[in-house]
Amino acid sequence: MKFSIIPTFLIASLGAALLTIGCAPADQTPQATVDKKSLTVAISPDIPPYVLDKATSGLEVELLRAALPDYELNFVQMPYEALEKAVPEKQAAISVGIRQENDNEFDSHDFIAFSNVAIVKKGAEMQVASVSDLGKYEVLTWQNAYTELGDQFNAKFAPGGPDHANYKEVADQKEQVEQFWKSDNAVIVIDRNIFDHFSKSLGHSLDAVRNIELFPGVTSFKVGFAEESLRDKFNDRLIELCGSGEYQKLLHKYQVHLPETPCDAK
Repeated sequence: MKFSIIPTFLIASLGAALLTIGCAPADQTPQATVDKKSLTVAISPDIPPYVLDKATSGLEVELLRAALPDYELNFVQMPYEALEKAVPEKQAAISVGIRQENDNEFDSHDFIAFSNVAIVKKGAEMQVASVSDLGKYEVLTWQNAYTELGDQFNAKFAPGGPDHANYKEVADQKEQVEQFWKSDNAVIVIDRNIFDHFSKSLGHSLDAVRNIELFPGVTSFKVGFAEESLRDKFNDRLIELCGSGEYQKLLHKYQVHLPETPCDAK
């Protein structure tokens, strides 16, 4: 009688292999980890509700993430004036809040809009009915506001203008609002949503002020890119966000009220 003898070590190895195969999930397949490309994004200091909590949330932040979902966005906060130079000077791949045309930069469609008004205290004896009336008072604005509020405002308050001495730019808009509430004779020129948010957070009543419509319905800003192809991708995605209603949902989420939005032109 013949016996076939298989070495013990071979049986053990074969059993281990079969056990391993049997325990593997049927749907388990190897997957490669795909890392998102990281991009540095220059953005303004906190201006609720547009930029919040050191640029970790807010309307602008969420819109950027929704428009560029395949990228890891690293936000770096800069004063308004520095945003215009961030891409040309290679401090960032993207800069949010661009109005000027710059060399070595590709600008998007209009991305975000602000509803700028002049605001005075109801208790102050201030007569403001036109841009020309502003020259009689201290005017508190953001950086480079004279370039963004129309020709008449520019002519009066630009460097060398007849009323430039009464014109004061404040880099931090929370500080701008604080200065307004401390002053008895100032007009603040600001986006109404930003003013409302900061005033409420500082404990002030909006019933104590009067909004005066002196400027175009909205002032729109673009996003600047170092790469043309990324700008084109961003523009396409922005149109999709408008068409799907996602842009409008974010406006509602952050309680931003505008007479018109960038989506209206798309």
